[in-house]
Amino acid sequence: MSSSTALVVILEKLASKDKDFRYMATSDLLNELQKDYFRTDADMEKRLCTMILKQLEDISGDISGLAVKCLGLLVRKVAESRAEDMIKSLCDKVITGTGKKEQSREIAAIGLKTIIAEVQGGSIATTLASVVTNKMLVGADMKENPEVVNESLEILAVLVARFGNLVVSEHTRIKDCLMAHLADHRPALRKRVLHCLAAIAAFLNDELLGTAITQLVSKLQESGVKADVTRTYIQAVGLISRAVGYRFGKHLGVALPLIVKHCDAAAAAEGDDELRENCLQALESFIHKCPHDARPHLSLSLNTALEFLKYDPNFADDMEDDEDEEADDEDIDDEDMSWKVRRASAKVLSAIITAYPDSLAETYRSCGEALIGRFREREENVLHDVFTAFIDLVRQVDVVSKRLSADDPSK
Repeated sequence: MSSSTALVVILEKLASKDKDFRYMATSDLLNELQKDYFRTDADMEKRLCTMILKQLEDISGDISGLAVKCLGLLVRKVAESRAEDMIKSLCDKVITGTGKKEQSREIAAIGLKTIIAEVQGGSIATTLASVVTNKMLVGADMKENPEVVNESLEILAVLVARFGNLVVSEHTRIKDCLMAHLADHRPALRKRVLHCLAAIAAFLNDELLGTAITQLVSKLQESGVKADVTRTYIQAVGLISRAVGYRFGKHLGVALPLIVKHCDAAAAAEGDDELRENCLQALESFIHKCPHDARPHLSLSLNTALEFLKYDPNFADDMEDDEDEEADDEDIDDEDMSWKVRRASAKVLSAIITAYPDSLAETYRSCGEALIGRFREREENVLHDVFTAFIDLVRQVDVVSKRLSADDPSK
Protein backbone atom coordinates (compact mmCIF):
# COMPACT_ATOMS: atom_id res chain seq x y z
CA MET A 1 0.00 0.00 0.00
CA SER A 2 1.45 3.36 -1.03
CA SER A 3 1.88 6.16 1.48
CA SER A 4 -0.90 8.28 -0.05
CA THR A 5 -3.32 5.34 -0.07
CA ALA A 6 -2.45 4.56 3.53
CA LEU A 7 -3.17 8.16 4.52
CA VAL A 8 -6.58 8.05 2.81
CA VAL A 9 -7.47 4.91 4.78
CA ILE A 10 -6.22 6.51 7.99
CA LEU A 11 -8.32 9.63 7.43
CA GLU A 12 -11.42 7.50 6.90
CA LYS A 13 -10.82 5.65 10.16
CA LEU A 14 -10.10 8.89 12.03
CA ALA A 15 -13.64 10.00 11.21
CA SER A 16 -15.13 6.77 12.59
CA LYS A 17 -17.56 6.82 15.51
CA ASP A 18 -15.77 3.83 17.00
CA LYS A 19 -13.07 5.10 19.35
CA ASP A 20 -11.00 1.93 18.84
CA PHE A 21 -10.86 2.65 15.11
CA ARG A 22 -9.91 6.27 15.83
CA TYR A 23 -7.19 5.18 18.25
CA MET A 24 -5.64 2.71 15.79
CA ALA A 25 -5.85 5.25 12.97
CA THR A 26 -4.15 7.94 15.08
CA SER A 27 -1.46 5.43 16.04
CA ASP A 28 -0.95 4.51 12.37
CA LEU A 29 -0.68 8.19 11.45
CA LEU A 30 1.96 8.67 14.14
CA ASN A 31 3.96 5.82 12.64
CA GLU A 32 3.68 7.36 9.17
CA LEU A 33 4.82 10.75 10.40
CA GLN A 34 7.87 9.21 12.06
CA LYS A 35 9.13 7.98 8.70
CA ASP A 36 11.93 10.12 7.24
CA TYR A 37 10.53 9.83 3.73
CA PHE A 38 7.02 11.01 4.66
CA ARG A 39 5.71 13.28 1.89
CA THR A 40 2.24 14.33 0.77
CA ASP A 41 0.49 16.85 -1.46
CA ALA A 42 -1.07 20.18 -0.44
CA ASP A 43 -4.62 18.81 -0.32
CA MET A 44 -3.64 15.89 1.92
CA GLU A 45 -1.66 18.27 4.16
CA LYS A 46 -4.75 20.38 4.66
CA ARG A 47 -6.93 17.35 5.47
CA LEU A 48 -4.35 15.96 7.90
CA CYS A 49 -3.93 19.26 9.73
CA THR A 50 -7.69 19.72 10.07
CA MET A 51 -8.18 16.18 11.32
CA ILE A 52 -5.34 16.31 13.86
CA LEU A 53 -6.66 19.56 15.31
CA LYS A 54 -10.03 17.84 15.62
CA GLN A 55 -8.49 14.75 17.24
CA LEU A 56 -6.95 16.97 19.92
CA GLU A 57 -10.46 17.43 21.29
CA ASP A 58 -11.43 13.76 21.11
CA ILE A 59 -13.39 12.60 24.15
CA SER A 60 -10.88 9.79 24.56
CA GLY A 61 -7.80 10.96 26.41
CA ASP A 62 -5.67 8.24 24.78
CA ILE A 63 -6.59 9.48 21.31
CA SER A 64 -6.00 13.16 22.11
CA GLY A 65 -2.65 12.19 23.64
CA LEU A 66 -1.58 10.47 20.43
CA ALA A 67 -2.85 13.46 18.44
CA VAL A 68 -0.53 15.72 20.44
CA LYS A 69 2.42 13.54 19.46
CA CYS A 70 1.30 13.66 15.82
CA LEU A 71 1.06 17.43 16.03
CA GLY A 72 4.70 17.85 16.99
CA LEU A 73 5.81 15.81 13.98
CA LEU A 74 3.26 17.13 11.51
CA VAL A 75 4.24 20.77 11.98
CA ARG A 76 7.73 19.86 10.70
CA LYS A 77 6.44 17.90 7.71
CA VAL A 78 3.90 20.26 6.18
CA ALA A 79 4.30 23.59 4.37
CA GLU A 80 5.23 26.52 6.59
CA SER A 81 1.99 28.37 5.83
CA ARG A 82 0.00 25.31 6.91
CA ALA A 83 2.04 25.00 10.08
CA GLU A 84 1.47 28.67 10.84
CA ASP A 85 -2.30 28.21 10.50
CA MET A 86 -2.18 25.31 12.97
CA ILE A 87 -0.14 27.32 15.45
CA LYS A 88 -2.54 30.28 15.21
CA SER A 89 -5.51 27.95 15.72
CA LEU A 90 -3.97 26.49 18.86
CA CYS A 91 -3.07 29.95 20.20
CA ASP A 92 -6.64 31.14 19.69
CA LYS A 93 -7.96 28.14 21.62
CA VAL A 94 -5.60 28.93 24.51
CA ILE A 95 -6.67 32.56 24.88
CA THR A 96 -10.39 31.97 24.31
CA GLY A 97 -10.90 28.68 26.15
CA THR A 98 -13.38 29.38 28.95
CA GLY A 99 -16.30 27.49 30.40
CA LYS A 100 -17.01 24.44 28.25
CA LYS A 101 -13.97 25.29 26.18
CA GLU A 102 -11.60 24.96 29.13
CA GLN A 103 -10.60 21.41 28.23
CA SER A 104 -9.97 22.57 24.67
CA ARG A 105 -7.71 25.31 26.01
CA GLU A 106 -5.72 22.87 28.12
CA ILE A 107 -5.09 20.41 25.29
CA ALA A 108 -4.24 23.27 22.93
CA ALA A 109 -1.65 24.49 25.44
CA ILE A 110 -0.12 21.02 25.59
CA GLY A 111 -0.07 20.97 21.79
CA LEU A 112 1.73 24.30 21.60
CA LYS A 113 4.34 23.22 24.12
CA THR A 114 4.88 20.03 22.12
CA ILE A 115 5.40 22.02 18.92
CA ILE A 116 7.86 24.36 20.65
CA ALA A 117 9.83 21.34 21.86
CA GLU A 118 9.81 19.62 18.44
CA VAL A 119 10.74 22.55 16.18
CA GLN A 120 14.50 22.63 15.76
CA GLY A 121 15.10 25.91 13.94
CA GLY A 122 14.89 27.53 10.56
CA SER A 123 12.13 29.77 9.23
CA ILE A 124 9.41 27.72 10.94
CA ALA A 125 11.04 28.51 14.32
CA THR A 126 10.96 32.23 13.52
CA THR A 127 7.29 32.01 12.53
CA LEU A 128 6.45 29.97 15.62
CA ALA A 129 8.22 32.38 17.95
CA SER A 130 6.57 35.46 16.43
CA VAL A 131 3.02 34.08 16.37
CA VAL A 132 3.09 32.49 19.82
CA THR A 133 4.73 35.50 21.49
CA ASN A 134 2.16 37.95 20.16
CA LYS A 135 -0.79 35.70 20.99
CA MET A 136 0.45 34.83 24.49
CA LEU A 137 1.09 38.48 25.31
CA VAL A 138 -2.56 39.12 24.43
CA GLY A 139 -3.57 36.25 26.71
CA ALA A 140 -1.32 37.52 29.52
CA ASP A 141 -3.22 40.83 29.48
CA MET A 142 -6.62 39.15 29.96
CA LYS A 143 -6.70 39.87 33.68
CA GLU A 144 -10.40 39.05 33.87
CA ASN A 145 -9.51 35.41 33.13
CA PRO A 146 -6.67 34.30 35.44
CA GLU A 147 -6.56 30.79 33.98
CA VAL A 148 -5.83 32.16 30.52
CA VAL A 149 -3.19 34.50 31.96
CA ASN A 150 -1.59 31.60 33.82
CA GLU A 151 -1.50 29.34 30.77
CA SER A 152 -0.27 32.13 28.50
CA LEU A 153 2.64 32.92 30.80
CA GLU A 154 3.61 29.27 31.07
CA ILE A 155 3.67 28.86 27.28
CA LEU A 156 5.57 32.14 26.92
CA ALA A 157 8.19 30.88 29.39
CA VAL A 158 8.64 27.66 27.42
CA LEU A 159 8.93 29.60 24.17
CA VAL A 160 11.43 32.24 25.24
CA ALA A 161 13.59 29.62 26.94
CA ARG A 162 14.13 28.03 23.50
CA PHE A 163 13.66 30.89 21.06
CA GLY A 164 14.12 34.08 23.06
CA ASN A 165 16.74 35.23 20.56
CA LEU A 166 14.14 35.14 17.75
CA VAL A 167 11.76 37.66 19.35
CA VAL A 168 14.15 40.52 20.04
CA SER A 169 11.61 43.05 18.77
CA GLU A 170 9.18 41.89 21.47
CA HIS A 171 11.60 41.91 24.40
CA THR A 172 10.37 45.25 25.72
CA ARG A 173 6.73 44.13 25.61
CA ILE A 174 7.58 40.85 27.31
CA LYS A 175 9.59 42.56 30.04
CA ASP A 176 6.89 45.17 30.72
CA CYS A 177 4.19 42.49 30.82
CA LEU A 178 6.10 40.39 33.31
CA MET A 179 7.03 43.29 35.58
CA ALA A 180 3.36 44.33 35.71
CA HIS A 181 2.34 40.86 36.92
CA LEU A 182 5.02 40.51 39.61
CA ALA A 183 2.85 42.21 42.23
CA ASP A 184 -0.24 40.10 41.45
CA HIS A 185 -2.09 38.84 44.52
CA ARG A 186 -2.12 35.24 43.23
CA PRO A 187 1.00 33.26 44.25
CA ALA A 188 0.62 30.73 41.42
CA LEU A 189 0.59 33.51 38.84
CA ARG A 190 3.62 35.19 40.35
CA LYS A 191 5.44 31.85 40.15
CA ARG A 192 4.69 31.65 36.42
CA VAL A 193 5.99 35.18 35.98
CA LEU A 194 9.23 34.32 37.77
CA HIS A 195 9.84 31.34 35.47
CA CYS A 196 9.22 33.48 32.42
CA LEU A 197 11.39 36.33 33.69
CA ALA A 198 14.27 33.95 34.32
CA ALA A 199 13.86 32.53 30.81
CA ILE A 200 13.85 35.87 28.98
CA ALA A 201 16.52 37.58 31.11
CA ALA A 202 19.41 35.86 29.36
CA PHE A 203 18.28 37.25 25.99
CA LEU A 204 17.71 40.87 27.05
CA ASN A 205 20.22 43.46 25.92
CA ASP A 206 22.12 45.40 28.59
CA GLU A 207 19.74 48.35 28.50
CA LEU A 208 16.57 46.29 29.02
CA LEU A 209 18.25 44.08 31.58
CA GLY A 210 19.43 47.11 33.51
CA THR A 211 15.95 48.61 33.41
CA ALA A 212 14.40 45.41 34.77
CA ILE A 213 16.92 45.11 37.60
CA THR A 214 16.56 48.80 38.48
CA GLN A 215 12.78 48.40 38.67
CA LEU A 216 13.13 45.43 41.01
CA VAL A 217 15.64 47.21 43.23
CA SER A 218 13.37 50.26 43.39
CA LYS A 219 10.46 48.07 44.49
CA LEU A 220 12.61 46.53 47.22
CA GLN A 221 13.54 49.99 48.45
CA GLU A 222 9.89 50.99 48.83
CA SER A 223 8.19 50.73 52.21
CA GLY A 224 4.82 49.17 52.83
CA VAL A 225 5.19 46.39 50.24
CA LYS A 226 3.43 43.19 51.26
CA ALA A 227 5.73 40.45 52.54
CA ASP A 228 4.71 37.92 49.89
CA VAL A 229 5.31 40.42 47.09
CA THR A 230 8.69 41.34 48.61
CA ARG A 231 9.61 37.67 48.54
CA THR A 232 8.68 37.57 44.86
CA TYR A 233 10.88 40.59 44.06
CA ILE A 234 13.81 39.00 45.89
CA GLN A 235 13.27 35.71 44.07
CA ALA A 236 13.21 37.62 40.79
CA VAL A 237 16.54 39.29 41.58
CA GLY A 238 18.09 35.92 42.43
CA LEU A 239 16.72 34.18 39.35
CA ILE A 240 17.88 36.94 37.03
CA SER A 241 21.38 36.86 38.50
CA ARG A 242 21.52 33.10 37.88
CA ALA A 243 20.33 33.56 34.31
CA VAL A 244 22.61 36.42 33.24
CA GLY A 245 25.72 35.65 35.28
CA TYR A 246 28.47 38.28 35.24
CA ARG A 247 26.17 40.81 33.54
CA PHE A 248 24.45 41.29 36.88
CA GLY A 249 27.72 42.39 38.49
CA LYS A 250 27.37 46.11 37.84
CA HIS A 251 24.18 46.15 39.95
CA LEU A 252 25.59 44.32 42.99
CA GLY A 253 26.73 47.51 44.69
CA VAL A 254 23.08 48.31 45.39
CA ALA A 255 21.42 44.91 45.18
CA LEU A 256 23.60 42.87 47.55
CA PRO A 257 23.45 45.18 50.60
CA LEU A 258 19.72 45.63 49.98
CA ILE A 259 19.15 41.86 50.01
CA VAL A 260 21.12 41.55 53.26
CA LYS A 261 19.07 44.40 54.72
CA HIS A 262 15.84 42.54 53.96
CA CYS A 263 17.31 39.38 55.45
CA ASP A 264 18.17 41.22 58.68
CA ALA A 265 14.75 42.89 58.72
CA ALA A 266 13.06 39.50 58.43
CA ALA A 267 15.12 38.26 61.35
CA ALA A 268 14.09 41.24 63.45
CA ALA A 269 10.42 40.78 62.56
CA GLU A 270 10.54 37.01 63.18
CA GLY A 271 8.39 34.44 61.50
CA ASP A 272 9.26 34.94 57.84
CA ASP A 273 11.67 32.08 57.23
CA GLU A 274 10.76 31.96 53.55
CA LEU A 275 11.94 35.55 53.05
CA ARG A 276 15.22 34.78 54.80
CA GLU A 277 15.72 31.74 52.60
CA ASN A 278 15.01 33.77 49.45
CA CYS A 279 17.53 36.41 50.50
CA LEU A 280 20.24 33.84 51.19
CA GLN A 281 19.56 32.06 47.89
CA ALA A 282 19.99 35.36 46.07
CA LEU A 283 23.21 35.97 48.00
CA GLU A 284 24.52 32.54 46.97
CA SER A 285 23.73 33.32 43.34
CA PHE A 286 25.55 36.67 43.51
CA ILE A 287 28.72 34.99 44.78
CA HIS A 288 28.57 32.09 42.32
CA LYS A 289 27.84 34.16 39.24
CA CYS A 290 29.60 37.46 40.03
CA PRO A 291 32.48 36.63 42.40
CA HIS A 292 34.58 39.60 41.29
CA ASP A 293 31.83 42.17 41.81
CA ALA A 294 30.69 40.53 45.06
CA ARG A 295 34.19 40.60 46.58
CA PRO A 296 33.83 44.09 48.15
CA HIS A 297 30.92 42.67 50.12
CA LEU A 298 32.71 39.48 51.20
CA SER A 299 32.69 40.27 54.93
CA LEU A 300 29.02 41.29 54.85
CA SER A 301 28.05 38.10 52.99
CA LEU A 302 30.17 35.91 55.26
CA ASN A 303 28.80 37.39 58.47
CA THR A 304 25.22 37.10 57.24
CA ALA A 305 25.66 33.43 56.33
CA LEU A 306 27.34 32.64 59.66
CA GLU A 307 24.58 34.39 61.59
CA PHE A 308 21.82 32.39 59.97
CA LEU A 309 23.73 29.10 59.92
CA LYS A 310 22.91 28.81 63.62
CA TYR A 311 19.39 30.16 63.24
CA ASP A 312 17.22 27.61 65.05
CA PRO A 313 14.56 29.38 67.15
CA ASN A 314 12.85 26.15 68.16
CA PHE A 315 15.90 24.35 69.42
CA ALA A 316 18.12 25.26 72.38
CA ASP A 317 21.83 25.63 71.71
CA ASP A 318 22.99 25.08 75.26
CA MET A 319 21.65 21.59 76.02
CA GLU A 320 23.02 20.26 79.29
CA ASP A 321 21.98 16.63 79.03
CA ASP A 322 20.06 14.10 76.95
CA GLU A 323 16.83 14.64 78.87
CA ASP A 324 16.79 18.33 77.98
CA GLU A 325 17.50 17.44 74.34
CA GLU A 326 14.56 15.02 74.22
CA ALA A 327 12.26 17.61 75.74
CA ASP A 328 13.30 20.18 73.16
CA ASP A 329 12.70 17.67 70.36
CA GLU A 330 9.14 17.16 71.57
CA ASP A 331 8.45 20.89 71.54
CA ILE A 332 9.65 21.51 67.98
CA ASP A 333 6.90 22.78 65.75
CA ASP A 334 5.99 20.33 62.99
CA GLU A 335 5.77 23.26 60.60
CA ASP A 336 9.18 24.65 61.50
CA MET A 337 10.81 25.93 58.32
CA SER A 338 13.93 27.38 59.94
CA TRP A 339 15.96 24.45 58.58
CA LYS A 340 15.61 25.95 55.09
CA VAL A 341 17.31 29.11 56.33
CA ARG A 342 20.21 27.11 57.79
CA ARG A 343 20.54 25.09 54.58
CA ALA A 344 20.62 28.25 52.46
CA SER A 345 23.27 29.70 54.79
CA ALA A 346 25.45 26.61 54.44
CA LYS A 347 25.23 26.95 50.65
CA VAL A 348 26.30 30.60 50.86
CA LEU A 349 29.35 29.57 52.92
CA SER A 350 30.18 26.87 50.36
CA ALA A 351 29.95 29.45 47.57
CA ILE A 352 32.25 31.85 49.45
CA ILE A 353 34.81 29.13 50.19
CA THR A 354 35.04 27.98 46.56
CA ALA A 355 34.81 31.45 44.98
CA TYR A 356 37.57 33.08 47.07
CA PRO A 357 40.43 30.62 47.63
CA ASP A 358 42.78 33.58 48.12
CA SER A 359 40.77 34.54 51.22
CA LEU A 360 41.18 31.13 52.81
CA ALA A 361 42.76 32.50 55.98
CA GLU A 362 39.67 34.58 56.74
CA THR A 363 37.15 31.93 55.72
CA TYR A 364 38.98 29.21 57.64
CA ARG A 365 39.00 31.22 60.85
CA SER A 366 35.35 32.23 60.43
CA CYS A 367 33.79 29.07 59.00
CA GLY A 368 35.76 26.13 60.38
CA GLU A 369 34.48 26.18 63.94
CA ALA A 370 30.99 27.32 62.91
CA LEU A 371 30.58 24.40 60.48
CA ILE A 372 31.89 21.86 62.96
CA GLY A 373 29.43 23.25 65.50
CA ARG A 374 26.57 22.39 63.13
CA PHE A 375 27.61 18.72 62.82
CA ARG A 376 24.89 18.01 65.38
CA GLU A 377 22.27 19.42 63.01
CA ARG A 378 19.04 17.40 63.33
CA GLU A 379 17.82 17.96 59.77
CA GLU A 380 19.52 15.65 57.24
CA ASN A 381 19.05 18.10 54.36
CA VAL A 382 20.90 20.80 56.28
CA LEU A 383 23.56 18.41 57.56
CA HIS A 384 24.36 17.35 54.00
CA ASP A 385 25.04 20.95 52.96
CA VAL A 386 27.01 21.63 56.15
CA PHE A 387 29.24 18.65 55.35
CA THR A 388 29.55 19.83 51.75
CA ALA A 389 30.70 23.28 52.87
CA PHE A 390 33.18 21.75 55.32
CA ILE A 391 34.57 19.42 52.65
CA ASP A 392 35.00 22.42 50.34
CA LEU A 393 36.92 24.15 53.11
CA VAL A 394 39.18 21.13 53.69
CA ARG A 395 39.86 20.85 49.97
CA GLN A 396 40.91 24.48 49.80
CA VAL A 397 43.24 23.94 52.76
CA ASP A 398 44.69 20.90 51.00
CA VAL A 399 45.28 22.85 47.78
CA VAL A 400 47.00 25.69 49.60
CA SER A 401 49.15 23.37 51.75
CA LYS A 402 50.33 21.46 48.66
CA ARG A 403 51.20 24.71 46.94
CA LEU A 404 53.17 25.87 49.96
CA SER A 405 54.98 22.52 50.15
CA ALA A 406 55.90 22.78 46.47
CA ASP A 407 57.28 26.28 46.98
CA ASP A 408 59.34 25.25 50.03
CA PRO A 409 62.91 24.45 48.81
CA SER A 410 63.60 22.32 51.91
CA LYS A 411 60.97 19.78 50.79
